Amino acid sequence: MIPFYLENHLTNIKEKKEKTISVLTSTTGNTDLEIYYYGELIQIGKAPYIGDGEYPCLIVAKDPLTNEQFVVFDGVKHGYGGMFCNDPIGEAKRELKLYEYAKGKMEITFGYAIDYEDEKDDYEFNDNKEVKLIDGTSLDWDKVKSIGFDWLSVKSLDKKKVFVDLELA
Repeated sequence: MIPFYLENHLTNIKEKKEKTISVLTSTTGNTDLEIYYYGELIQIGKAPYIGDGEYPCLIVAKDPLTNEQFVVFDGVKHGYGGMFCNDPIGEAKRELKLYEYAKGKMEITFGYAIDYEDEKDDYEFNDNKEVKLIDGTSLDWDKVKSIGFDWLSVKSLDKKKVFVDLELA
C-alpha cells in the first residue's frame, strides 16, 4: 500500500504483505535529498534517531536542486496514532531543523499490520462514507488505509543507517 500523500514521491516500490519499501524522490526524480525535522534527537550509536518532541514529529524532505519540499511523515496526521489516538495539537508551531547526519538517497518503509477491513465496523463514518478522525476532519476510507500504517522507518542508503523508527499504534 502506498500513502496517498506520497504517490508522486516514491520510486522503486516493493509492496509486501505487511509492509511497503520505497525510495524517496522529488517530483523531478532526484533521490539526493535533505531531511528536515521537528522533534527530539535520540542518541543511539553514532547517528541519532528522530523522535517526538513536545508534539509529534514532522519529517520533510527537500530537493536541494529545485528547493521542492514535501512531507514525508507528520505524526499529527499520519499513522494510526495520529489519525485515531493522539490529541490534536491545534496551531502548535513545529519549527524544522536540518537533520545533518544523513543526506542523499533515503529508503522508507511503512508497516501495515492492522486489518482495517476486518475492523471496519469499529470506525465512525459520516454521510459521505468518510471516516471521522480524532482531529474532527474526515477522510475517504481508502486514504485512511493508505496512511494508517502502524510503524515507519527511514534509512539513509548512503550511510546504511536507520534514523527514523517509529511505532505508531
